[in-house]
Amino acid sequence: MAERLGVPADEVAEKCADLYLNYGTTLAGLVASGHKIDYDHWHATVHGSLPYEQYLQPDPALRALLDSIPLPKHIFTNADRRHAERCLSLLGIRDCFDSVICFEDVMEAAAEAGMVHHGRPVVCKPNRQAFDIAMQLAGISSPSTTLWLDDSARNITTGHRLGMYSVLVGRTGVACPSDQQVRHIHDLPAALPWLWRGQQPPLALEEVPAAVPDEAAAAGSGAPTALKAAAAATKGGGRTSTEESDQIEAVFAAA
Repeated sequence: MAERLGVPADEVAEKCADLYLNYGTTLAGLVASGHKIDYDHWHATVHGSLPYEQYLQPDPALRALLDSIPLPKHIFTNADRRHAERCLSLLGIRDCFDSVICFEDVMEAAAEAGMVHHGRPVVCKPNRQAFDIAMQLAGISSPSTTLWLDDSARNITTGHRLGMYSVLVGRTGVACPSDQQVRHIHDLPAALPWLWRGQQPPLALEEVPAAVPDEAAAAGSGAPTALKAAAAATKGGGRTSTEESDQIEAVFAAA
C-alpha cells in the first residue's frame, strides 16, 4: 500500500484494519475507495511473502476430525485460490474437502450475475451476496441444511441470519448472533455431538446484538488463519427450535 498506492507507511496498519472492518477485506475497501488494483498482483504481493511453513504444519488430529464428519465439506474463503490451496496442503487436509470456493470463483459468479458495479466492485464475506454465491457453487439448496463455522463474528452473524447453524471458532463469550462458540476447532466433537450421531441440532443461543471487539486487532496482525469452518441448519433468519430445524447435510469451511 505504501509503495503502490501512496499510503503513508505509518498509516498502513490502521488503514488496513479500517477497510477490513468496513468492507470485509482490505482489498474490497481499497477498490471501493477508488483505487485501481490488479487482483492477481495484489494477492501475489500480499501472500507471496508470508512464511507459510512457519505457521502451518500437517495436523493429523484435524484431518481425523474432518474425516470423521460423515457429510460433504466445502471451503469458502475470501482469499485467492493459490493461498487457500497452499494453506490446506500444508495442513494436510486439502483432500478432506469436496470443493474450495475462493475469491476468483465468487467474483466470476458475481460478475455473471450483474452484482459487480462501482458501488460494490468486490463481493466477499460478510456480504450476503457472497454467501448466496458460495452456496450455489457448492450445490447447497438451503442454508438450513448447512453447518457454518468461522472465526469472524461478522461472518458468523451473516450465516446465522441466513438460517445456518453457526459456530464461532476461536473465541467464546462474543456478543454476536450464533448458535455456539468454541475456543478451538478441535472442540467441535464435544460441542456438537449430535453432528456425529446424525441428529438434528439443538436449540440455539439467544440472539444478541452483533459486536466485534477484537477484529481490528486481528485484521492488523497479518498472521494467516489456519482454518475457519462452516455449517448450517433451520429456516429463515436464525434458529428457534429443534422441531423447526432441518437435518444438517453439509459443512462449509474456509482457509
